[in-house]
Amino acid sequence: MFKILNIILLTIGMTYAQDLDLLFSDGNKSYNNGQFDDAVQVYEDILNQGFYSADLYYNLGNAYYRLEDFGNARWSYEMGSSIEPRDRDIIHNLTLVKQKIPNALEVPDSQILNFINNFLASFTYSDFIFFTSLILFFYSISSIFYRINPSNLTVLFYYFFIVLFFLGTSSSGIKFLWEKNNNFGIILNDETQLYSAPFLNNDIKISIFFSGNKVKIEQKTDKWLEISSMDGRKGWIRLKDIRTLD
Repeated sequence: MFKILNIILLTIGMTYAQDLDLLFSDGNKSYNNGQFDDAVQVYEDILNQGFYSADLYYNLGNAYYRLEDFGNARWSYEMGSSIEPRDRDIIHNLTLVKQKIPNALEVPDSQILNFINNFLASFTYSDFIFFTSLILFFYSISSIFYRINPSNLTVLFYYFFIVLFFLGTSSSGIKFLWEKNNNFGIILNDETQLYSAPFLNNDIKISIFFSGNKVKIEQKTDKWLEISSMDGRKGWIRLKDIRTLD
């Protein structure tokens, strides 16, 4: 009975995967035929089914870019970059779409901050865990050789991997905290209004954001998000005006 159930589940899974592949192919055909609205709809349908990949986000971003919907295009490229942070095509297109955003808000120019942000953004949390685990493996081997034959070379490797393991563990922790405390979203609507409190009132309007700008999410309610921007502004915007990067 258990084997039969496994066969049924496997068959269903294969059929589901084939359906997604067909949908993805249909989206690519629509894109190649210049039917960008249809391509977006197909790609979004795949996301709504719980499937995602760097290629899917990349193609979705390209379709939105063709439609000049730069807010959703940036969101798509940012999501793809979170999966494959070193993908050159995604990085290139993300740079292009940022140039299309009016009054773009970016991180203040600082060599130290840029290095830290670029370093953390270039690797996923899984990458850090993998590298740290690999270092731990080599540290264990070097520890064995060090105890068997404590020569200058084995001592050197032993302490070398201790340092690497400390750096890897620290980097993994920093990456975890960085992702946990840095939730961002992309503004979708042109001239999105920023309020000082989470309700509609002309008297508490602060300023506006333009589509495609990236903001940090501080907290949220059912219909509102408190956000802060790179230029120091802080307030509330409606949930429907933003697409979160999570």
